Amino acid sequence: MSSRVSNRPRFVRRFVSVWLLAGLGWTGLLSAAEPALAPAAGQPLELLDLRSTVPADWVLEEPQSSMRLAQLKVPADGGLEGAAMVVYYFGPSQGGTLEANVERWQSQFTGPDGDPVAPEITELNGALPAKLVVLRGNYARGVGVGPVGEALPDRMLLAAIVQTPQGNLYPQLHGPAAVVEQARPAFVAFVEGLAPANSATEPASAGE
Repeated sequence: MSSRVSNRPRFVRRFVSVWLLAGLGWTGLLSAAEPALAPAAGQPLELLDLRSTVPADWVLEEPQSSMRLAQLKVPADGGLEGAAMVVYYFGPSQGGTLEANVERWQSQFTGPDGDPVAPEITELNGALPAKLVVLRGNYARGVGVGPVGEALPDRMLLAAIVQTPQGNLYPQLHGPAAVVEQARPAFVAFVEGLAPANSATEPASAGE
């Protein structure tokens, strides 16, 4: 009699263990059956005879000048001020050298104490030769050399120079530093994804 009583806890423990494992097994099956969320799709953008993608929530706008091949609004979370993306094209052999452009962009930035801001220059890894220039500080954006108007605090500029068979492209992303920094991976993906529109290789989606 005593042996039967002492065996009951083992039986109960065994039953509970099997029940829990079965429950976990069904939970795993149910979790595996749930559909995974699809990554946000990008929207195609064609410039000259090139193509790439930008995030789906970047809003295409009417270019404000003939030197702009594309103009987009980059939204910010919480209804805050967004950023702007512009792709400039001035024609074959036009637009200036990297050094001349860096000097001009740098002249429009100052640090908190009014000191010059050092640019960050990196080479991008796309199908076309490209460099990226990054500047952050108080920004008085203008067309020529030097600041124009009142400088806006804590701004960032991402400016790329892309060499194409038809001349250089100058994609830029500028606006509040936090917004531009958040959009930086998508901007770089756009620049690095630029490839001939008739290429068999699809450019990487900027929304993924």
